Amino acid sequence: MSRFLKTHLRNFATRDDGAVTIFGLYLFLAVSMIGAIALDVSYLRATKTQLQVAADQSAHAAIYRRSSQTMEQAQQDAVAITDQILGGAKFKGALTTTDIEFGTYVSETNTFVADSLSRQAVRVVTSLERERDNAAQSFLFRMVGIEDFEVLAEAVYTAYKPGCLREGLVAEGVVDLQSNNSFLNGFCVHSNSYVSLNQNNFFETGTVVSMPNIDDLDLPKSGFEKNEGLDEALRNQKIKIRILDQVKTIDQRLRSNDPNTVPDYIWDANIQQISVKTLSMADLEPGHMYEVGCTGSGLTIDGSAPLKDVVIITDCDVKMSNGAALENVLLVTTSTSDKSITSPNGFRMGVNDNCAPGGGAQIVTAGGFSVASGLELFGSQIIAQKDVSFAAAADGVGGASIISAASIDGTSQSGFGFCNSGMEDNISVDYYRMVR
Repeated sequence: MSRFLKTHLRNFATRDDGAVTIFGLYLFLAVSMIGAIALDVSYLRATKTQLQVAADQSAHAAIYRRSSQTMEQAQQDAVAITDQILGGAKFKGALTTTDIEFGTYVSETNTFVADSLSRQAVRVVTSLERERDNAAQSFLFRMVGIEDFEVLAEAVYTAYKPGCLREGLVAEGVVDLQSNNSFLNGFCVHSNSYVSLNQNNFFETGTVVSMPNIDDLDLPKSGFEKNEGLDEALRNQKIKIRILDQVKTIDQRLRSNDPNTVPDYIWDANIQQISVKTLSMADLEPGHMYEVGCTGSGLTIDGSAPLKDVVIITDCDVKMSNGAALENVLLVTTSTSDKSITSPNGFRMGVNDNCAPGGGAQIVTAGGFSVASGLELFGSQIIAQKDVSFAAAADGVGGASIISAASIDGTSQSGFGFCNSGMEDNISVDYYRMVR
């Protein structure tokens, strides 16, 4: 029992005016304990909240920075952020670099598995402990001999990629699709404005059609009756399409040999300069990167044989000849014209290999993309800063990501399949969420 409490009890016990009873002693003790609980518990709750906020913010900062920094740099940055959030002597040492662990998160069992090489998840623990000499000091609980408390808070963040940005049609503007299209389980149609559909489209169970407000969906009067599965597919959702900001610098990252940007089929990252009017594999060597200047009005991709295992950077408008194909190719153009990538007919991206790994292709343009007919996409991706318009071949899409900072306009009679594999070379950025 503390000296304070003993002194007061002694004073009560030695009074002889008859007003103090044993009941009074217990009453005094009870009131003191209630006061201690009210004051100290409120203080501990506030302290716990501060530690939790710091853990949450630090975990988010750590995993975000880990995407482009070393583990040590990410840890140091997270600690610096925590020091700014908490401040004050009482929180000194609440978070150190050893309290930040990277690893993986297993959602089925809600467990975190430490792995210093991983960039997929992070666990942060902020703490006030006697061992650190920063335990939270008590107030009235000192009367019963409790000098301090240990307080801990934990946060676990994990990286993920939104399904719509992995496989689907995603645009800041309108996504306008016509009639008689089929969308299979897992495929996504999303607009940050609204989606417009005609009739006789089929949406298999598990398909997503989303926009910020589904009341903005544009349909003919018989729309739900003539678009099977659409009602179940609708979602209210707005997506921050972060990849659109990232691709603005993709040509610079390729030139600097950024390992997170250069595809794994490239073994010589030194960029070679060439200038041609029509580009074919006769001008290229697999495993290399090229910056292609164009002669005349633009650059034409030869359609006699697929381009394979190369990176092409250009500032030209690019026209695909009939039958042109890209397999394991990253094509980047900085042209800002409305039709910086065009094809009259029969343009194929990727290998029709039932979603097997490898073989896909990616096109990134600062302008627009337009294919008149017969677009085939297999484990491939198109990212455009302007409008995308296409007429896909029937059942010619199996694993596709089309992303536009403007609008997407698709026609009829197309089947959009879902792979969930074989998309490993697609350009993406991580999103982050708290899981614990």
